[in-house]
Amino acid sequence: MKRPSFIIVNSIILALILGWFIGNFITGTTVTKAIASIPGSPIVMDAKYNKEKHSIEYSVLNPGGTELAIVEEAFVFKPGKETKEEAYVLSHIPVNIKLPPRAITKVELALKAGTEKLHFGDVVMTTFTYTHGLSNDLYTVMHPFTMEKDTTGGKEK
Repeated sequence: MKRPSFIIVNSIILALILGWFIGNFITGTTVTKAIASIPGSPIVMDAKYNKEKHSIEYSVLNPGGTELAIVEEAFVFKPGKETKEEAYVLSHIPVNIKLPPRAITKVELALKAGTEKLHFGDVVMTTFTYTHGLSNDLYTVMHPFTMEKDTTGGKEK
């Protein structure tokens, strides 16, 4: 008589353990897919001035699971003490740069043609406007770049 109750108790325990594993797998897979589809905000990992091209080269990370697209760039130039150049604003520069998920992409921002090269103390405030496939909204990321005396030709501050 003790045999049937032993089998029933073990069957219930085994069913609970099996149900727990199956439930964790389904929940974990669903949560992972949901998190992977959330778009991230681009992060500027590095920025360097390229004197030959008169541009700033940004390394931009997309930490999210959805592709982002930079659709517009804008920047404000503020001269330092060594520059004779006037301050200027350039905005609404249309671009189409894709940022793949969980990858670093090089984004080059060409500075105003005909202006002198950046000098120490010059500041460029860059704004990237981007979108993602989950909405029609526009988002922005701003990044200040300051030329400082170092061996890389420029350093973000």
